[in-house]
Amino acid sequence: MAKAPQRQKKHPIRNIMGLEIRRLREKNDWSQADFARKLQLAGWDVERTVLTKIELRRRCLTDYELLILAKTLGVTLNDLVPKAPDLKSFL
Repeated sequence: MAKAPQRQKKHPIRNIMGLEIRRLREKNDWSQADFARKLQLAGWDVERTVLTKIELRRRCLTDYELLILAKTLGVTLNDLVPKAPDLKSFL
């Protein structure tokens, strides 16, 4: 009997800012490892794997994390919010 094709597990979206954070990181020409080092120097003990989860929108962010992300990227909190978020994907 043939096996049914496996479907990829769909991960719930846990933040709306991950894609914008990645865009801003790439705009600065930083790898995730570079960005993690900069965040660590700014006071957040974060690993590259955590940044991956944030950028893939699989991890929630705290207010403290948002503030340090914005400061390190040199932007405001408003700059982290996508211009036209796809709210349907959250409902």
